[in-house]
Amino acid sequence: MTEPQLYQSYAREKIVSFFGSLDEAQSFCNSQWLIFPKTAICLANVGKWPETSFFDNGSHFYWVADQPYYVPAQVVGPKGKERAIHLFASPPESQEFLYVGELEPSYMSVAPGSGNYGMAMFALRPALPSALWVRFGGLPLGDLDFAVVDRALDSLQRATNVDDRLGVLQQLVEFWHGPINPEDGMSDTEMAGVPLPTPLRWWYRWAGKRTEIMSGQNILYRPVDKYWQLTVEGSHLRFYCENQGCYFWSTLTHGDDPPVFGRYQSTDPWVEEGVTLSEHLILACLFEAVICHAKYGAAGAMEEEKFSEIARRIPPVAIVPWRWMDGTGFFAGQGFFIHATGRNERKGAYVWIGAKTEHPLQFLRSYVGNDWDYVAI
Repeated sequence: MTEPQLYQSYAREKIVSFFGSLDEAQSFCNSQWLIFPKTAICLANVGKWPETSFFDNGSHFYWVADQPYYVPAQVVGPKGKERAIHLFASPPESQEFLYVGELEPSYMSVAPGSGNYGMAMFALRPALPSALWVRFGGLPLGDLDFAVVDRALDSLQRATNVDDRLGVLQQLVEFWHGPINPEDGMSDTEMAGVPLPTPLRWWYRWAGKRTEIMSGQNILYRPVDKYWQLTVEGSHLRFYCENQGCYFWSTLTHGDDPPVFGRYQSTDPWVEEGVTLSEHLILACLFEAVICHAKYGAAGAMEEEKFSEIARRIPPVAIVPWRWMDGTGFFAGQGFFIHATGRNERKGAYVWIGAKTEHPLQFLRSYVGNDWDYVAI
């Protein structure tokens, strides 16, 4: 019996013939899942969240229930290891299915919500090439000219003023998130009532309604918000926090580019971080881009010797690292972005690596091990 070839398209009947006959298979979810004795296959119509099955990043596939189905028990948890699970994905308006690789058993499900009847997440191997992902309509690549970002970040090696640094932030935002439109900003009325130093006023006025840019893993507070309200504490303005409230950042209530302070507990004194507010916003944008918006990358513990080899290739961002998590350093260059925490010679570092496509990351293959928590390269 022949086997399907990776990234080749097949009609449904041909796919079934690779694994047996239809009589040998159990059919689930209106034949979206076919379970053979030694193999499971998923035949998914793929598009955009939330109505249709979709790829969340290069290595995570979400099967979405379009009717009140349950994902078959044979592909969930330890039981899912009894069979190879093959994914065949059909782009919009196609009658054939593209073979995109194997799925790990699902260990995460999402309850029914607006637009669907629930979904299950599967790890995909190998990572889906970005050129194919574009065919499925779920990956707007936007501007891939990282040279502009490299030049902007390199300018931080020299003396800069607040306007220069906000220009660097603008280049980063537009690289990762595309053009910012006039309606993305807040009006003076929407910002009224809270004293704002220049960089925060600039940000809210330019892109304050694009909350996903600066909030996701951590939270940038807003001038008016039920949960994440900018708060004045004496001479300090609390404006940013770790998402579970494990660390907080503040700045002063006035100034062209005031210093940033941090603390772990609300009873701790504020301690100066060694960065200005505009520098902090640059790091916050980088952090969210790597953690939440990069569709390709990797995350795991790395020996210091190996990390140093990568760091020699990818320059550090010339801003003092955050004190949070034992010092969170950032590196960026050639379309490749890193944040690393807890670095020391004995234990190494935990690193998150991100990029918009898989192409800048190919040299990483010799560094990434099977014990990494996440790999999409």
